[in-house]
Amino acid sequence: MTDERTRREPGSDADDLRTRLDRLEALVGRLIEHAPAATLPTTDPERTASAPSAPGPDTAAAGDGAEGDGTADTAAADDGPQGDGTADTAAPRHARPALDERLPAQFWALNALAENVPAPGGVVFAGAVDLPAGPIRYQWARPAEHLLAADWSERADRAAALGHPLRLSILRLLLDGERTVAQLVDELTLGSTGVAYHHLNLLQGAGWVTSPHRGTWAIPASRIIPLLSIVIALEES
Repeated sequence: MTDERTRREPGSDADDLRTRLDRLEALVGRLIEHAPAATLPTTDPERTASAPSAPGPDTAAAGDGAEGDGTADTAAADDGPQGDGTADTAAPRHARPALDERLPAQFWALNALAENVPAPGGVVFAGAVDLPAGPIRYQWARPAEHLLAADWSERADRAAALGHPLRLSILRLLLDGERTVAQLVDELTLGSTGVAYHHLNLLQGAGWVTSPHRGTWAIPASRIIPLLSIVIALEES
Protein backbone atom coordinates (compact mmCIF):
# COMPACT_ATOMS: atom_id res chain seq x y z
CA MET A 1 0.00 0.00 0.00
CA THR A 2 1.32 3.34 -0.94
CA ASP A 3 1.48 5.84 1.92
CA GLU A 4 -0.95 8.68 1.21
CA ARG A 5 1.62 11.13 2.53
CA THR A 6 4.02 10.24 -0.29
CA ARG A 7 1.56 10.78 -3.11
CA ARG A 8 1.99 14.53 -3.71
CA GLU A 9 1.38 16.30 -6.97
CA PRO A 10 4.20 18.50 -8.23
CA GLY A 11 4.03 21.83 -6.46
CA SER A 12 1.66 20.53 -3.77
CA ASP A 13 4.21 21.16 -0.97
CA ALA A 14 4.46 24.81 -1.89
CA ASP A 15 0.68 25.10 -2.12
CA ASP A 16 0.29 23.46 1.27
CA LEU A 17 2.84 25.79 2.86
CA ARG A 18 1.17 28.81 1.33
CA THR A 19 -2.20 27.69 2.71
CA ARG A 20 -0.72 27.27 6.20
CA LEU A 21 0.88 30.70 6.05
CA ASP A 22 -2.42 32.25 4.98
CA ARG A 23 -4.20 30.58 7.92
CA LEU A 24 -1.48 31.68 10.35
CA GLU A 25 -1.63 35.23 9.05
CA ALA A 26 -5.39 35.30 9.47
CA LEU A 27 -5.06 33.95 13.02
CA VAL A 28 -2.50 36.59 13.97
CA GLY A 29 -4.73 39.27 12.53
CA ARG A 30 -7.65 38.12 14.69
CA LEU A 31 -5.43 38.00 17.79
CA ILE A 32 -4.19 41.54 17.18
CA GLU A 33 -7.73 42.76 16.58
CA HIS A 34 -8.97 41.44 19.93
CA ALA A 35 -5.85 41.97 22.05
CA PRO A 36 -5.79 44.80 24.68
CA ALA A 37 -4.01 47.92 23.40
CA ALA A 38 -1.54 47.96 26.33
CA THR A 39 -0.11 44.58 25.34
CA LEU A 40 0.79 45.60 21.82
CA PRO A 41 4.36 46.67 21.03
CA THR A 42 4.76 50.31 20.10
CA THR A 43 6.68 51.80 17.23
CA ASP A 44 5.74 55.39 18.10
CA PRO A 45 8.93 57.42 17.53
CA GLU A 46 8.03 59.59 20.53
CA ARG A 47 8.40 56.60 22.83
CA THR A 48 11.76 55.33 21.65
CA ALA A 49 14.99 56.44 23.23
CA SER A 50 16.83 56.68 19.92
CA ALA A 51 14.33 58.64 17.83
CA PRO A 52 13.93 62.43 18.17
CA SER A 53 10.83 63.72 19.88
CA ALA A 54 7.99 64.71 17.58
CA PRO A 55 6.05 67.89 18.34
CA GLY A 56 3.33 67.33 20.92
CA PRO A 57 1.33 69.26 23.50
CA ASP A 58 4.16 69.17 26.02
CA THR A 59 7.19 69.49 23.76
CA ALA A 60 8.42 71.81 21.05
CA ALA A 61 5.04 72.68 19.57
CA ALA A 62 2.38 75.35 19.78
CA GLY A 63 0.29 75.72 22.92
CA ASP A 64 -3.20 74.39 23.45
CA GLY A 65 -4.92 77.52 22.13
CA ALA A 66 -6.01 78.10 18.56
CA GLU A 67 -3.38 79.23 16.14
CA GLY A 68 -2.74 82.95 16.39
CA ASP A 69 -4.81 83.45 19.56
CA GLY A 70 -1.89 84.65 21.66
CA THR A 71 -1.38 81.46 23.61
CA ALA A 72 2.20 80.76 24.50
CA ASP A 73 4.31 78.26 22.60
CA THR A 74 6.66 76.20 24.73
CA ALA A 75 9.66 74.03 24.05
CA ALA A 76 9.72 72.55 27.53
CA ALA A 77 9.35 68.79 27.94
CA ASP A 78 7.17 66.73 30.24
CA ASP A 79 9.33 64.46 32.34
CA GLY A 80 6.44 62.76 34.08
CA PRO A 81 6.01 58.96 34.15
CA GLN A 82 4.70 57.25 31.05
CA GLY A 83 2.27 55.00 32.84
CA ASP A 84 1.20 53.23 29.66
CA GLY A 85 2.35 49.72 30.56
CA THR A 86 4.97 49.54 27.81
CA ALA A 87 8.49 48.38 28.48
CA ASP A 88 10.30 51.18 26.67
CA THR A 89 11.14 53.22 29.77
CA ALA A 90 14.82 53.85 29.05
CA ALA A 91 14.10 57.57 28.50
CA PRO A 92 11.32 60.09 29.27
CA ARG A 93 8.52 60.19 26.75
CA HIS A 94 9.74 63.54 25.41
CA ALA A 95 13.42 64.41 25.51
CA ARG A 96 14.27 68.03 26.25
CA PRO A 97 15.70 69.67 23.13
CA ALA A 98 19.34 70.69 23.35
CA LEU A 99 20.12 74.41 23.24
CA ASP A 100 21.57 74.12 19.75
CA GLU A 101 18.83 71.84 18.40
CA ARG A 102 16.84 73.34 15.54
CA LEU A 103 13.18 73.64 16.48
CA PRO A 104 10.09 73.94 14.24
CA ALA A 105 9.57 77.20 12.39
CA GLN A 106 7.12 78.69 14.91
CA PHE A 107 9.99 78.83 17.40
CA TRP A 108 11.92 81.37 15.37
CA ALA A 109 12.83 83.33 18.49
CA LEU A 110 14.30 80.28 20.20
CA ASN A 111 16.20 79.31 17.08
CA ALA A 112 17.68 82.82 16.87
CA LEU A 113 18.56 82.69 20.57
CA ALA A 114 20.37 79.39 20.13
CA GLU A 115 22.39 80.85 17.27
CA ASN A 116 23.45 83.94 19.19
CA VAL A 117 23.76 82.89 22.85
CA PRO A 118 26.22 80.15 23.81
CA ALA A 119 25.51 77.52 26.46
CA PRO A 120 24.23 77.57 29.13
CA GLY A 121 21.95 79.96 27.28
CA GLY A 122 20.03 83.01 28.32
CA VAL A 123 16.68 84.77 28.38
CA VAL A 124 15.48 87.47 26.00
CA PHE A 125 12.25 89.38 25.62
CA ALA A 126 11.35 91.80 22.88
CA GLY A 127 8.38 93.54 21.39
CA ALA A 128 7.24 95.73 18.53
CA VAL A 129 3.91 97.46 19.05
CA ASP A 130 2.19 100.50 17.61
CA LEU A 131 0.51 102.59 20.29
CA PRO A 132 -1.37 105.90 20.10
CA ALA A 133 1.78 107.63 21.38
CA GLY A 134 3.85 106.05 18.59
CA PRO A 135 5.66 102.82 17.68
CA ILE A 136 7.71 101.00 20.31
CA ARG A 137 10.61 98.65 19.48
CA TYR A 138 12.41 97.08 22.40
CA GLN A 139 14.67 94.13 23.22
CA TRP A 140 16.36 93.05 26.45
CA ALA A 141 18.54 90.00 27.09
CA ARG A 142 20.56 88.51 29.90
CA PRO A 143 22.78 85.40 30.02
CA ALA A 144 21.68 82.59 32.32
CA GLU A 145 24.69 83.08 34.64
CA HIS A 146 23.70 86.70 35.28
CA LEU A 147 20.09 85.80 36.13
CA LEU A 148 20.98 82.93 38.46
CA ALA A 149 23.65 84.93 40.29
CA ALA A 150 21.51 88.05 40.79
CA ASP A 151 19.85 88.96 44.09
CA TRP A 152 16.19 88.64 43.19
CA SER A 153 15.07 90.32 46.41
CA GLU A 154 16.33 93.63 45.01
CA ARG A 155 13.52 93.47 42.45
CA ALA A 156 10.78 93.01 45.04
CA ASP A 157 9.65 96.66 45.15
CA ARG A 158 9.34 96.94 41.40
CA ALA A 159 7.32 93.73 41.25
CA ALA A 160 5.20 94.65 44.29
CA ALA A 161 4.15 97.92 42.68
CA LEU A 162 2.24 95.91 40.09
CA GLY A 163 0.44 93.85 42.71
CA HIS A 164 -2.76 95.88 42.89
CA PRO A 165 -5.73 95.79 40.48
CA LEU A 166 -6.15 99.57 40.46
CA ARG A 167 -2.51 100.17 39.57
CA LEU A 168 -2.76 97.73 36.68
CA SER A 169 -5.90 99.55 35.50
CA ILE A 170 -4.02 102.86 35.64
CA LEU A 171 -1.18 101.40 33.60
CA ARG A 172 -3.59 100.05 31.02
CA LEU A 173 -5.09 103.51 30.53
CA LEU A 174 -1.66 105.12 30.30
CA LEU A 175 -0.73 102.74 27.47
CA ASP A 176 -3.24 104.66 25.35
CA GLY A 177 -1.53 107.96 26.11
CA GLU A 178 -0.85 110.53 28.79
CA ARG A 179 -3.53 111.19 31.38
CA THR A 180 -4.08 113.83 34.02
CA VAL A 181 -5.06 112.81 37.51
CA ALA A 182 -8.53 114.23 36.89
CA GLN A 183 -8.92 112.04 33.80
CA LEU A 184 -7.81 108.96 35.73
CA VAL A 185 -10.27 109.71 38.52
CA ASP A 186 -13.07 110.13 35.99
CA GLU A 187 -12.29 107.10 33.81
CA LEU A 188 -11.69 104.74 36.74
CA THR A 189 -14.48 106.28 38.92
CA LEU A 190 -12.10 106.78 41.84
CA GLY A 191 -13.30 108.29 45.08
CA SER A 192 -10.79 111.14 45.07
CA THR A 193 -7.62 112.47 43.50
CA GLY A 194 -5.81 111.40 46.67
CA VAL A 195 -6.44 107.74 45.78
CA ALA A 196 -5.00 108.29 42.32
CA TYR A 197 -1.93 110.10 43.63
CA HIS A 198 -1.26 107.35 46.17
CA HIS A 199 -1.08 104.66 43.50
CA LEU A 200 0.72 106.86 40.98
CA ASN A 201 3.43 107.66 43.50
CA LEU A 202 3.99 103.95 44.18
CA LEU A 203 4.22 103.25 40.46
CA GLN A 204 6.56 106.18 39.95
CA GLY A 205 8.84 105.04 42.77
CA ALA A 206 9.17 101.66 41.05
CA GLY A 207 9.88 103.24 37.67
CA TRP A 208 6.64 102.19 35.96
CA VAL A 209 5.28 105.72 35.38
CA THR A 210 6.66 109.20 34.99
CA SER A 211 5.28 112.73 34.82
CA PRO A 212 6.60 114.17 31.53
CA HIS A 213 4.61 117.38 31.92
CA ARG A 214 3.21 119.11 34.94
CA GLY A 215 -0.06 117.43 35.91
CA THR A 216 0.17 114.55 33.39
CA TRP A 217 1.32 110.95 33.74
CA ALA A 218 2.67 108.42 31.26
CA ILE A 219 4.57 105.14 31.01
CA PRO A 220 8.22 105.57 29.97
CA ALA A 221 8.88 104.06 26.55
CA SER A 222 11.55 101.79 28.04
CA ARG A 223 8.98 100.25 30.41
CA ILE A 224 6.21 99.46 27.94
CA ILE A 225 7.50 96.17 26.51
CA PRO A 226 8.72 94.91 29.93
CA LEU A 227 5.23 95.64 31.29
CA LEU A 228 3.53 93.84 28.41
CA SER A 229 5.94 90.91 28.83
CA ILE A 230 4.92 90.59 32.48
CA VAL A 231 1.24 90.64 31.46
CA ILE A 232 1.92 87.80 29.02
CA ALA A 233 3.89 85.87 31.66
CA LEU A 234 0.91 86.06 34.02
CA GLU A 235 -1.47 84.45 31.54
CA GLU A 236 -2.83 81.05 32.49
CA SER A 237 -0.95 78.36 30.59
